[in-house]
Amino acid sequence: MLEGISLSVLIMGSLFLLTVIIVASVGNWLFSGNATFDRRLREIQGLASDERGHGKATEEGPFTVKWLQPMARLVVPDDKWKQSRIRARLVRAGYRSAQAMGIYYLAKFFLAVLLPVLTITPLLMYPTLVTQRHWAVAALVISALIGFFIPNLVLRHKEEARRQHLAEVFPDVLDLLVVCVEAGLSLDAAIKRVGDEFHFASRDMSDELLLVTLEIRAGKPRNEALKALAERTDLEEMQALVSILIQAEHFGTSIADALREHADEMRDIRIQTAREKAAKLPVKLAIPILLFIFPALFLVILGPAAIHIYTGFLDRM
Repeated sequence: MLEGISLSVLIMGSLFLLTVIIVASVGNWLFSGNATFDRRLREIQGLASDERGHGKATEEGPFTVKWLQPMARLVVPDDKWKQSRIRARLVRAGYRSAQAMGIYYLAKFFLAVLLPVLTITPLLMYPTLVTQRHWAVAALVISALIGFFIPNLVLRHKEEARRQHLAEVFPDVLDLLVVCVEAGLSLDAAIKRVGDEFHFASRDMSDELLLVTLEIRAGKPRNEALKALAERTDLEEMQALVSILIQAEHFGTSIADALREHADEMRDIRIQTAREKAAKLPVKLAIPILLFIFPALFLVILGPAAIHIYTGFLDRM
């Protein structure tokens, strides 16, 4: 009886928390009309020039403005350092939307609430599944932790997959960049041409290069645009390339020569990496061979001999 009451209290507490969040979001939406009106007046008067570059609320969907953003304010932490770190990880994973951080934290929150609810539902329907209360509490806590950290795992997987993809196509990008520069194109034009050429081969790399071109056209210094490219891709090869380009521009040396030498070095590193992977392959194949191939070989080779030995013993007996 006490176990049923405790489970009912937990379920009611979860429902109460969801109700509070929904009511707070609706209240924020209903009573934020004056703030929105004042902000639009400031934009018309030219006093909110800094806000114009971050996207306007009219360009976003009604669901985002009325529901997503108010609920995101409840769960997004106030720690600016943590926000910038998560924002950098989202950008490296390919999520550049202004709502990416809010969606990320909302996913963490809702999964942390949804999984315990899904866990407690069969316990309420079949109380005989768990006979002790502390096991039910442990299941709720573990499911909440799993739901809270699932977005972290997904984000890490996306980030690693995108970094690996960019690392695979980087040598080809560098070779094409060398060809464009040696053909007489400027560095900015070469970056744009390479970005256009890689639109179908690698959409992620194409977007990164074209974004550099757009930043330079918008008035951002080339050095800062290249450094931002290295930070977004998070590749050591890209950081080395950016350093070479900045040093070549600073000291007035030939960019084509610097790119050619760097391309030769990257090609040697690519060959050495392939040889290293090939050298590691026999060691990695040892365990599958011992577990799957050797037993089959032993069965095929020694099986008939074992059968003959067994029949011979039976005949003698």
